[in-house]
Amino acid sequence: MKNIKKLSFISILFVAAILLSNLISCKKNPASEKENEPDIKNASEEIFEPYETTESAEEIRDAIPEIDFGGKTFNILVPDQWYGGTTHMIQEEITGEPVNDAQYLLKSKIDERFNVELKETVTDNIWGTDYISKFILSGDDRFDIYFVMDIFVIDYARNKMVYNWNELVYIDLTKPYWDSNTNKSVTINSNMYFAFGAYDLSYYDFTDILVFNKDMIQDYGLETPYDLVKSGKWTIDKFREMAKQATADVNGDGKMDINDSYGYINVPKQILPSFWIAAGELSVAKNADDYPYFNVPGNSRFYVVVDKIYEIMWDENIWCRNDRLENLWPESKKLFSDNRALFAAQTFYFLNEFRDIDTNFGIIPYPKFTEDQLQYYARVQGGSKMPIVPVTNLSPDKAGAILEAMACESYKTVIPQYYEVSLKRKNARDSESEEMLDLIFSNRVYDLGDTWWCNDFRDGLLRPMFTDNNRNLVSEIEKFEPKMNAIIDNLMQDFAD
Repeated sequence: MKNIKKLSFISILFVAAILLSNLISCKKNPASEKENEPDIKNASEEIFEPYETTESAEEIRDAIPEIDFGGKTFNILVPDQWYGGTTHMIQEEITGEPVNDAQYLLKSKIDERFNVELKETVTDNIWGTDYISKFILSGDDRFDIYFVMDIFVIDYARNKMVYNWNELVYIDLTKPYWDSNTNKSVTINSNMYFAFGAYDLSYYDFTDILVFNKDMIQDYGLETPYDLVKSGKWTIDKFREMAKQATADVNGDGKMDINDSYGYINVPKQILPSFWIAAGELSVAKNADDYPYFNVPGNSRFYVVVDKIYEIMWDENIWCRNDRLENLWPESKKLFSDNRALFAAQTFYFLNEFRDIDTNFGIIPYPKFTEDQLQYYARVQGGSKMPIVPVTNLSPDKAGAILEAMACESYKTVIPQYYEVSLKRKNARDSESEEMLDLIFSNRVYDLGDTWWCNDFRDGLLRPMFTDNNRNLVSEIEKFEPKMNAIIDNLMQDFAD
């Protein structure tokens, strides 16, 4: 195949079509066919299968043979993730900061191993697909791999702009540096077009946690959250019981506002998904044929979970009410540091906001729904980035080799620094929090209704409902169901065409 720069525009599109015509194979979409849906009482337990290995990180190796890139520059485009995640995957110089230096070492090892020069370009054109699509559709091969925001990533696959990873010979998604649990959520008919891997820290950054105020725990004579988690008794009812005791009209003016004390602080759009995922529910699940379907209609457990969240937050007044649309409420830090918030919602990235406060705090997962729930589950919010190999790349297997090698090497060098140093030593302030981090990272869940389709379901339907204390969930879901089914049906039809 000749260099793509020598092809005409029409030829390029023809080549792209040929390249992908045999890569995408989908059956009839049964998203609306209830008889194909599994009987799921706890959707996350259907997809959660922790990776088990006796190998240490140092012993884990990829299986890539010797490949020489001949000194080629390998270009990667990444989005600027100023809004809540780590942008860079490689670094060009040593600074003395552990994660930075580990990313420098990662680049050095890949460069030397493959006789290649990794080059990372950052773009602020991240809100949508137009910027990257214009390169791919015009046959511009300036970038070998694109990292794109996860909420837009499916559009590149449905429009046949990317390679199916099942055809990339050096990718081995069974390895521990690929997250087998969350990656099950982003397959389509068992085909993979992108994946969560250890090369990207933003995927770790967007993981939900709860931070608790140790001083308030002691002042109110409450049970130690660490002990509750380890005993399996950290449930939503226990959360409710403790949060109620910390909620008080501090200034005695007869109203609850920013000047009072609360059991929980968070922004409206994050509350429902954080708790329903912690309860083991998914708003969008997969059937036996790996097709997504809307998992809320007829799912009585989902309604029970959501109803209880409403009761706790609104009827008990434990939530400091606000109508912020952002991922982080600016008042959280002040309320927490003033000992007027028992539990604060955080992600690992925004935990950095608490580095300089004097308040003693600990880190725990969100509560289980009941004690007999199989696991504690940690939500991965939408916003992280995922890699695609564009059809303009005429050496897709080499791109697969780079992704595999970067994931493996980062798993051994970058992630330990991010985890052990940046989180455990700088943010977590005791050995118990370190134990909780291990638990949280091992049980992460990615819900498509909260991520790919957050603008439609989470933010489009549920956020305004929760902000207005609208509890007519059954009737609102009944009205919304045709729209959600159509969204999924249209997606699957694009893969079938």
